[in-house]
Amino acid sequence: MAPTIALREDQPVLVTGSGGSNRIRSAIVQVLVNVLCRRMTLEEAIHSPRVHCDGETIHAEAGFPLDELANRRLNEWPGRSLFFGGAHSVDPLGGVGDPRRSGCAITFD
Repeated sequence: MAPTIALREDQPVLVTGSGGSNRIRSAIVQVLVNVLCRRMTLEEAIHSPRVHCDGETIHAEAGFPLDELANRRLNEWPGRSLFFGGAHSVDPLGGVGDPRRSGCAITFD
């Protein structure tokens, strides 16, 4: 659901999408920011801990920098969770399936 294509000079540099609930936007935006702004590899971006704001509560996976969430109602998850969606993605170098949703990528030569 919600396929998203990022272009640079009219060429695709990243395609991502996520199935699920209201956390689709959070998962997609975090993958985009990690790859396009933080210059992570696609695999690093997919495997990075995620955060999701739900009303007054912020949910964060283990490893997310909690100092950025000071003075907020926080629900810290002990590890990676399907709660945060699964953003399966491809870039010109290949694809990465999100382990949160048992994803995988198959490449062909």
